[in-house]
Amino acid sequence: MQSTVSELSNGGEPREWKVMLRRVVRSRWTFAALQVLDLLTTLAAFHVGAFEVNPLVAHLTTQFGRLCGVLISKLIAVIIALGVKKRLWIVNLFYALIVLWNIIVIVILSAKRG
Repeated sequence: MQSTVSELSNGGEPREWKVMLRRVVRSRWTFAALQVLDLLTTLAAFHVGAFEVNPLVAHLTTQFGRLCGVLISKLIAVIIALGVKKRLWIVNLFYALIVLWNIIVIVILSAKRG
């Protein structure tokens, strides 16, 4: 069954796209993908001159190096997320914002390096 624009915007019962969005946001696969994206964007940000602002991750990177420090922080994030089943969407939203922030930092620093 196809939905019209008015059906999608009437605020009634959830439509298929809303249900699908909820599934994606609450998914452990989404969490895993966001962890990989956070790792890659963090390392890319380091490459263009950024530094870590999270005190725990900054400490880990000074103790174990950038790659190992960030990997250890990802391990900690996974352990924490294992205990957060009902509110995983909040964790995923948080990491999506971190990835977005990393991308913004990469773009700004890359533009300055010109």
